[in-house]
Amino acid sequence: MAEFADVSQRGRESGNYDSTTRVSYKTVNKKIGPISSDEGASTSGTASQTASGVLSGSGVLNARPGSATSSGLLSHMVSTLNADVARDYLEKVADLLLEFAQADTTVKSYMCSQSLLSRLFQMFNRVEPPILLKILKCINHLSTDPNCLENLQRADAIKYLIPNLELKEGSLVSQIHYEVLNALFNLCKINKRRQEQAAENGIIPHLMQFIESDSPLKRYALPLLCDMAHASRNSREQLRAHGGLDVYLSLLEDEFWSVTALDSIAVCLALDNDNRKVEQALLKKDAVQKLVKFFQSCPEQHFVHILDPFLKIITKSSRINTTLAVNGLTPLLIARLDHQDAIPRLNLLKLIKAVYEHHPRPKQLIVENDLPQKLQNLIEERRDGQRSGGQVLVKQMATSLLKALHINTVL
Repeated sequence: MAEFADVSQRGRESGNYDSTTRVSYKTVNKKIGPISSDEGASTSGTASQTASGVLSGSGVLNARPGSATSSGLLSHMVSTLNADVARDYLEKVADLLLEFAQADTTVKSYMCSQSLLSRLFQMFNRVEPPILLKILKCINHLSTDPNCLENLQRADAIKYLIPNLELKEGSLVSQIHYEVLNALFNLCKINKRRQEQAAENGIIPHLMQFIESDSPLKRYALPLLCDMAHASRNSREQLRAHGGLDVYLSLLEDEFWSVTALDSIAVCLALDNDNRKVEQALLKKDAVQKLVKFFQSCPEQHFVHILDPFLKIITKSSRINTTLAVNGLTPLLIARLDHQDAIPRLNLLKLIKAVYEHHPRPKQLIVENDLPQKLQNLIEERRDGQRSGGQVLVKQMATSLLKALHINTVL
């Protein structure tokens, strides 16, 4: 804070301030004076009270627009001071705001006043990258506090943050992208309305770029992109328009994200009620091959989790059902009936039943895969250690399916 006072003194000596400005900066300096980096002020209880007093009492952040003692201070500096002095002051004010943004919830609540947030967002396009980075760090720190998320949403944080992802040049671009994407991740996770807002404001192409370029920010972009399938009809339309479904299909080869991507594909198809555009995309040869290959090579620890999404896919679309069945899925389903757990076997039987009901050559399916004998084995076998309820359901399903096969064979 001594440096802040020193800069203030040099600014006054430059002769560029009126009397109101001089009084305002003295007031700010006097109010903020008790806070020092040596005291660890931003995290202690005393510091919280002091910082809250600065934010609320001094008017540094909450006074009227245009006041030299308001949060309009940043804007005032940019417009009225010479470049070097303005830059000095902007650095110091941004540093102070960053300190407050890392404090406790009480201090952050003052930081989240709509007037302050609005002015900070308006500064995005008016400050140089080093200052912009500090302001973005403030927003990112605020986004880590659940109590701040609604205030950030009301201030249209998402709308102002996303354009910063368009920056492509400069030494600080990667750091700026990190702060922006991290803040957006905190805002959008488990909140469909904010996910939809992000889609409406053009986040999807940026997410895809981070994923396809294998950027370090991929770890934030992937969950956001997968969540878009669940957000709203509009977000799914944005996904389709920008090739999001192709990204989901490519993620089936990713060990960590394949199951999540498959679930997003299933959701997009399940809610694709108009024009069947998702269905058309999934009927393409490349998409069919990727789905079948994924089922075939899925690691054992993930296998249980892919059965429900596959069931959603083939029960939603009879065309996809048939196409997958005749392109290699049927024998893969039957081969996995020896799974040791009852619930996966039950889901496999549901999948086989759905495939059988829509198969163009059901008798051929029965004979080529020796399906009646496989079902008979399930009915007769005893498995020690299995939950009796699950095993009973498996036997009931196998018996029902075997009867249907017998009728078809006789006819």
